[in-house]
Amino acid sequence: MPKFFKNPEIASVALASLVKMVGLLGAELVVGMHNDDINLIESSIRAKLFATIPGASPESTAAGVALAHRLVEPVLRDLRQRAEARARAEADVNAQKSEPKPTEVRPAGRGRDVARLN
Repeated sequence: MPKFFKNPEIASVALASLVKMVGLLGAELVVGMHNDDINLIESSIRAKLFATIPGASPESTAAGVALAHRLVEPVLRDLRQRAEARARAEADVNAQKSEPKPTEVRPAGRGRDVARLN
């Protein structure tokens, strides 16, 4: 199998960049305007996180996929926390909107509320 990079730091930066991109895309889907289901996003990422490279041994493929999962796991945990925080904030806002506003009650016998007996 051909080596893509002679310098391992280049591969590390490339992997970190791709992991960051997964996080940004996931955040946009879950916490951004789309407000998608975190369970669906998380399960989809885990299910599709694999790659095969022609010429790579099965052992190398398995190790690479395992590394990819280890790198993405903290990103998924962060996405879940952010999605849950957004859901709590939205629930709080909705609860505040649905609470009845207190009405002003004047005690009887004061001001104009007293009926005149004629």
